[in-house]
Amino acid sequence: MNALCQDLTGQTAGELIRDRVILEARRLLVNDEMTAAEIAWNLNFKDASYFNRFFKKATGLTPFEFRKQIK
Repeated sequence: MNALCQDLTGQTAGELIRDRVILEARRLLVNDEMTAAEIAWNLNFKDASYFNRFFKKATGLTPFEFRKQIK
């Protein structure tokens, strides 16, 4: 599967999954109805602090900073 993804998109399967998770996290963060911890739980992160690190590594911003920037 990884080789097929690499051939078709130039990205590994893991990169495609991470990109999709970040896209969904951004979509949810734009909506103020959920806290970052609730978003983390909905995206199957067992620990909100891990979600924060994951999000910051991918975007350069914490979920709070991203939400603040959008406003």
